[in-house]
Amino acid sequence: MALQGVNLGGWLVLEKWMTPDLFADTDAVDEYTFLQYPGARARLRKHHNTFIGEEDWQWMSSHGIKLVRIPVGYWILDGDGPYISAIKRLDWAFRMAAKYQIGILLCLHGAPGSQNGQDHSGKVGKANWYRSAVYRQQTIDILCRLADRYGNKAALWGLELLNEPRVGIIQWKLRRFYNHAYRVLADILPPHVNIVFHDAFSPRMLSGAIWNSKHQPVVMDIHWYHGFFPLHRWVSPAWYYRLVLPTHRRLLIRLKRWQGVIVGEWSGVLSGELLRKYPESEHAAIVAEHIARQLKVYERADAWFYWSYKTQERGVWHFRSMVEDGHLPLRKS
Repeated sequence: MALQGVNLGGWLVLEKWMTPDLFADTDAVDEYTFLQYPGARARLRKHHNTFIGEEDWQWMSSHGIKLVRIPVGYWILDGDGPYISAIKRLDWAFRMAAKYQIGILLCLHGAPGSQNGQDHSGKVGKANWYRSAVYRQQTIDILCRLADRYGNKAALWGLELLNEPRVGIIQWKLRRFYNHAYRVLADILPPHVNIVFHDAFSPRMLSGAIWNSKHQPVVMDIHWYHGFFPLHRWVSPAWYYRLVLPTHRRLLIRLKRWQGVIVGEWSGVLSGELLRKYPESEHAAIVAEHIARQLKVYERADAWFYWSYKTQERGVWHFRSMVEDGHLPLRKS
């Protein structure tokens, strides 16, 4: 039975679509460009201090959430250029997690140079992380500092090396980085803390990428967003479930032969093209079934994490509202 989890996205790493009012009166597309504007730093500090509060930890605990995945950027410790540090708020999160008995998966969402060029890496543009050994070593250094700071905290469930790295013909660089990071961190972290690596959207290719030579637990992170699958354009939800979800179930079983596996990001979002085929009065039921069928598959993982705990507006991306509105059933124990 998988541990139930949720991402605290849009908090310590910004994504404009999640909190558009924060970006009001700017043309910013990411955290980097947002912080170029006058007054942005003060607005961001207020966001860090208010977006997630103790009441949210109470709610998660009372609803059976066992883990949270917290995205952070490399600037979390010291800031860098326009970026500001939020380390005190992360320290607070560890205190809250310990108080409410929730584990933390700390995920490096933004690496120096950007590992994917996406807004959730801090800066839209090129993925320069692969081009520089200096960037990759800086990433190791940051992970080590996070391991030193939080390794002995009771709440630390795992440390994720990199979120959604872009990969292609340079897969060998990613594999080498993963194994280097694993060897270094295994000498720092307590033996129960999981070292987590993302599959770079190539789970079959990356399975077993980390050779577990030091017996520190290794976990692969998979992200499945069905709303973005082009198959939705041509088939009904029923056919989609028959075609796709059994494949995912078999893949989870196969991958777990080599390492632990989590579904680190997923949601109930479906494509607009699919939903437009049905009356609006049926949409809520279709989404609820979509969530229930996914959960049945993801129970084969070690843990799952919905994206995301909250957004500015209630809806399918807003985990708490989905639970409160009865569309996402949770185990309370």
